[in-house]
Amino acid sequence: MDKDKKELEKTRLKKKKTAWWNPLWCSVENRICNRTLLLGAISLAIAFLVTPSFTVSSNQYQLGEIADQNIKAVKDLLIEDEPATQKKREEAASHSPMVYDLDLRVADQSIERLRSVFQAMRNHRGEREVPFPQKESTFLGAYSYAELQRLSNMNLPGASPAAPPDKSDFETLVGFSVPADVFQNLKEEGFSKAMENKLASLLRGAYEEGILVNKASLMQAQGESLVLRDTATGRERISTPPHAFPDMEEARRLVKMEALNRGESVREMMTLSFLASQLLRPNLSFNLEETELRRERAYTEVRPTYIQVKQNEMLVREGQRVGPAELLKLNANFQKTSIEKQVLAFFTMFFFAAICLWVTHRVAHHHIPNLRLDYQDLLFLGILMAFLLLLGRSSMAFAGMIAENHLLLTDRAVIYAIPFSAGAMLACIFFGVTIALIFSLLLTLFAGLLFGKDFGLFLYFLIGSFVAAHAVSPCRNRMIPIRAGALVGCASVLLIVLHTALTDQFVWSQVFLSAMLGFSGGLFAGILVTGLTPLAEMIFGYNTDIKLLELATMDQPLMQELMVQAPGTYHHSIIVGNMVEAAAKSIGANSLLAKVAAYYHDIGKIKKPLYFIENQFDCENRHEKLAPSMSSLILISHVKEGVELAKQHRLGRDIVDIISQHHGKSFISFFYKKALEARERTKNTKGLDPPPINMDDYRYPGPKPQTREAGLVMLADVVEAACRSLTDPTPARIQGMVNRLINNIFSDGQLDECELTLKDLHHIAKHFNQILSTIHHKRIEYPSGASNDAKGKGDVPDSNHREPKADKDKPGALRKDGKTDLKRLGIH
Repeated sequence: MDKDKKELEKTRLKKKKTAWWNPLWCSVENRICNRTLLLGAISLAIAFLVTPSFTVSSNQYQLGEIADQNIKAVKDLLIEDEPATQKKREEAASHSPMVYDLDLRVADQSIERLRSVFQAMRNHRGEREVPFPQKESTFLGAYSYAELQRLSNMNLPGASPAAPPDKSDFETLVGFSVPADVFQNLKEEGFSKAMENKLASLLRGAYEEGILVNKASLMQAQGESLVLRDTATGRERISTPPHAFPDMEEARRLVKMEALNRGESVREMMTLSFLASQLLRPNLSFNLEETELRRERAYTEVRPTYIQVKQNEMLVREGQRVGPAELLKLNANFQKTSIEKQVLAFFTMFFFAAICLWVTHRVAHHHIPNLRLDYQDLLFLGILMAFLLLLGRSSMAFAGMIAENHLLLTDRAVIYAIPFSAGAMLACIFFGVTIALIFSLLLTLFAGLLFGKDFGLFLYFLIGSFVAAHAVSPCRNRMIPIRAGALVGCASVLLIVLHTALTDQFVWSQVFLSAMLGFSGGLFAGILVTGLTPLAEMIFGYNTDIKLLELATMDQPLMQELMVQAPGTYHHSIIVGNMVEAAAKSIGANSLLAKVAAYYHDIGKIKKPLYFIENQFDCENRHEKLAPSMSSLILISHVKEGVELAKQHRLGRDIVDIISQHHGKSFISFFYKKALEARERTKNTKGLDPPPINMDDYRYPGPKPQTREAGLVMLADVVEAACRSLTDPTPARIQGMVNRLINNIFSDGQLDECELTLKDLHHIAKHFNQILSTIHHKRIEYPSGASNDAKGKGDVPDSNHREPKADKDKPGALRKDGKTDLKRLGIH
């Protein structure tokens, strides 16, 4: 036992210790935690949407426009002049010299070929002076090298005799056709060394300056220097204009002219001229890749050109035309800020939004009477505010795209069409004008920040929202939001015209378009509200006046079922509805909500209608066979069953709350006293001591009425049911009972949590007395019969004064066979 006690004590201490930490860990159900999380989420959404207006500003002017205000630099600016920089870079790239590759090895190849051919021909003639190379030259093809070897070895000692070389052999070696007279001259000269040297000298001179394939690329470089790069050594030299590099045709012409100067005879001049021109090859070529590379290097090496602007320096003055230089400065002045400043601006806006929302809620909660906003209401308002701000942010981007493609439309004109007044309409429809005005103030404040701290737009949307909240209240048909939107549109047109007149920018075409967009924004707000209202009713369970009017019709399935299953309860509910409607109007409560809630407050009795006295028509009382505790449980259960039916039929949260509160925590004294009597009888007859009776088993679970409408339904329910028990319901007796019952309910503390005052209770009692006295008024006593002599004589009997006949089809008719009829209808 001691061990068990110690374990229990440890468990108790452990629970006590952990309970101290529980408030630090907010659960989802925790009211304060939920509201804090909701405040943080809404503030994050607002900061996310509004912060770009402070960090990403765009220049509102285009090239050639007239500035409507003085604009100064917000900070020191070092602006890159991109057009000037681009121009300098393009100039540097264009002035970069073109690169040509000069390949002097081509001259060596041609001269070596010449000497090899002449040497081979002399060797064939027996004039071998220099041994023939024993390996293939890189300057000669394999076929030419074989031919040279064959010709060189023809007259060697021990070689077999061969035919002397002819013109075709020479042509094969040199690689081109040779006229017969030229070959004959060479043959007569014996392919002399002198002829060979003259040809080599002509070739070397022609190759020194370079020979182009064509002059097409050279024509682009006229007037500019060129870079000549030796491909063998990599050395470069600059060639200044004019450039006289010949192409193949020109080089051959020049070498022929030089051959005429060097030849001693006509035959020699002809031979030198022909062979030298045919042996020439191009050795100067344009290097496109290297040229582009150097131009890119010259382009990138140019440093950017900057314009320095000091803080508060005037960028553009009012009335000045925006030129390229001014546009460059304005774009730099409104450029995107750094990441650090963006983060700072985001957190600043987050805390600003959180403080605004929290302070407004706390002040309104403490100083505005009848203000009740639970977590679900705040969630709806937060979602609505975030949705409208998101719509505004999207419209800003859309407005910029339209303004770029339309001359008469401006960004501001498109913003006029944003339906911010829809927020005021929805808030007014669901929560009333007071909440709508507070919501509109906060929404338009953030909207003004969203549009770049524009105080004019703040006033525009604020006045439009106030007009919308006024015009939509009360909203008892689906066309009210459309009419309110039209009224908001008219107010918007007036505000736009006044704003244009004040800014002295009255252009008829622009004013007309702006006014049309403003009016369209009001209409669009009404259409948006008409579409969103049923959706909000379904998701959040709100009851608008329109929905309440629909529920008030007797054609509702639930009312039809109540009328059939529990006609007495149905009649009782109709009377209670009339009572609370009149009383609610006298104290300024929501009479429509109170009446509809009264119609449905007892729908839980549909489940067990015959266990309630108003539905027992001349039949046995079923509670006589039940224990008092069971009877009490049945009475209490009709509240829970009514709540379930209301939720099942989507009657709305307000009606569900009133159904659950219409009995509060009242005490069922009749069955409690009956239980006490039964306990005493058991104790006296059997000599036993039964367990004590728990009073909580005979008390409704509550909660107590939280609103004036719920309190009205409770009072009317009790008063109407009690007045039915009066045998002689005179006005004085009705008044006494009404006052006594209301005092009892008030003294029992059932009205402690609603806003009903003593003055309200006085007005409620007054209207209850009037309605109940009218319902229970006395009629004249009709005579049971008339003499035969009176028939047809004297006054004609009035149909309203005739004694009504018993209705045989009425299930509640008082007659002897009433029980049989009840059984026939299936009511046992």
